[in-house]
Order: sequence, then structure tokens, then C-alpha cells
Amino acid sequence: MDRRFFLKSFLGLAGSGAALVAFAPSVDAMPLLDELAAMDAQGSNPLAAAAAHKADLPAPGAHDAQYYYRRRPRRRYYRPPPARVRRCRTFYDRFGRLVRRCWWG
Repeated sequence: MDRRFFLKSFLGLAGSGAALVAFAPSVDAMPLLDELAAMDAQGSNPLAAAAAHKADLPAPGAHDAQYYYRRRPRRRYYRPPPARVRRCRTFYDRFGRLVRRCWWG
């Protein structure tokens, strides 16, 4: 029964994915790219202005070794083990008898 449910749900998901691909409208990104190119020609593209001010990026041809830094190892502190304490619980079992259970914790 579980196998049938798995196969049925798998085929349902595959069918819904296929229907989504078949009926989804096509997205055309070219007008946006043309609009950005026109903004570059005017000099009012905010993306190009932001990219020009990024000083965090490495220079062209820079090696990765220039930006390598060594992390300091973390110090390990000694922590003594917790004290073991005997804990007890008293309760009535399902037969109505008073029972005491103890454990180390």
C-alpha cells in the first residue's frame, strides 16, 4: 500500500511539474538588458555606478594568496565532568503499588 501511495504521489508531482513547464509563459529578459544598455549610454545606470565604487574586489590578475589570512586556533578550556547525583522518583504503578525508582544522573 505504501508503494502505491509513493508511486501515485511521485507521478502526480511529475505531472504537475510537466504541466507547469508546458503552460508557463515565456519570460523575455532582453528588453531589460536593452534598457540597461540605454542607461549606460546616458550615464545614469545605478548598477554601473555601484560597481565602480566597490573597492572590496581584488584587482584583475591578483593572486588568492594576497587575501589569505590565518585563523587562530580556538583555545580549549578544561571543564571538569559534572558531579553524578543519585535521583529517585516515587510513583504508583499500574497495579496500584507504591514504587521507588532511582538512577544516576
